[in-house]
Order: sequence, then C-alpha cells, then structure tokens
Amino acid sequence: MKIIYWDIDGTLLNTGSAGLYAMTEVFQQLHGKDTPMPMIAAGGRTDNYICQQLLYKAHGVMPTDTEVQEFCRHYEATLLKWLRKKGKNGGVFSQVRPLLSYLDGLKNVTQLLLTGNSEEGARLKLEFFALASYFDFSVSGFACNFYYRDDLARNAYKIAKNTWGSEIEEIVVIGDTPYDIQCGKAIGAKTVSVATGHYSYEALKACNPWIVTEVLPSPKDFAALLKLL
Repeated sequence: MKIIYWDIDGTLLNTGSAGLYAMTEVFQQLHGKDTPMPMIAAGGRTDNYICQQLLYKAHGVMPTDTEVQEFCRHYEATLLKWLRKKGKNGGVFSQVRPLLSYLDGLKNVTQLLLTGNSEEGARLKLEFFALASYFDFSVSGFACNFYYRDDLARNAYKIAKNTWGSEIEEIVVIGDTPYDIQCGKAIGAKTVSVATGHYSYEALKACNPWIVTEVLPSPKDFAALLKLL
C-alpha cells in the first residue's frame, strides 16, 4: 500500500486567514484589544510552536507547555466562528476535490493528514470545506504535544508502522512549505511540493523535493506519478 500524507493550509485550501483572526482574538483577550499581536512566520509551523512564540514575544519568557496548550484550546474554540466569517474569502484549491476523490477510489492508497494543526483544528477546517471524509483521522499526524514538524512526522510514521507494518510500500508527503519537505525526508518519504502557499516554486525547488509543481496535478497526471513509486 501507498500512504499519502497531506498538509492542509496552503496545500488543500486557504481559510481566508481565519486561523490568524482566531489567534488574534485569543491573544487580545489575554493582553487587551489595543495590544498588537507579535509577527510570527507561521507557514509550515505547528500550532503549538506558533502559540509558544506568540506568548514568548509578548512576555519575554518562554511559556510552559500548559500555558501553550491552554492558548491552543482557546484558539480551537474560536476558530469555527472565524471560518464562518472569513472562509468565503478563501476556499479549496483547484484539482483538490477531483484528486482526493480519485485517490479515495484506489484500493492500494491510503490518504492521511500530516499537519501542524491540532486534530481539532484540522477537523474544523476540513469539515467546514467538506473535505474531512477523505481522511482517516485516527492514524493521521497532528501537532498534539509536538512543537516541531519533524517530530510529529516521526510520530505519525510510528503510528502507521504499528498499524500496517510491512504492508507499507511507499510514503508520499504533499505540502507547500520547506518544512513539509524537511519532515517528509525525516521519515524517508517522497516529497511533493506545491507552490500554492506562501513559498514560491523556486524556493521550494531549492529544498530538493521529489517533485515540485505550481499547482496540484490532475488525477490523470498524479496517476502517472504514482506509477513512478
């Protein structure tokens, strides 16, 4: 069997910055509405890392794991409201629905998530855009208690190995940032990079993924890629 791990934000969809608005609301609830939220380079990072850095830059002291998790839970509780407000400004990228549907029909392919979102955050986003049914959340990779993407990728790979063992023939990681490439390589996966997020084709190519493309391939073209595995 082949496992295809998908990133979410910037790869499958754009939330219209709903996550940023949700985090800003939580941050200002804690620090006051007039307090500007620190700038964090969030692309490819985990929710835990982003929340940790927000709190660190606000206070100058590294927050505890408990404080980070509390911030993340407040963010999750706020996210759906902002998806409803801002989601219409984003949307699902071209080729995503036909490609997910095509892969869902292949008996030797399992589609999972490998995302910096928490499980709840991922579920909210994918359910809002009607994509959740394509993925098995029980064996996917989420931020959980991890701050760095390589660690959550290794944990996801461990779960997959414990679930399917020697049935796994090949693993593919699809994402839109250098961190997706890096974490894919950390588990020996083939990496497919799409320049649909904040990183350019050239920036992704410089990270030496297996495949780099401006947009996701059509089902027919992706089928040709699978034959190369």
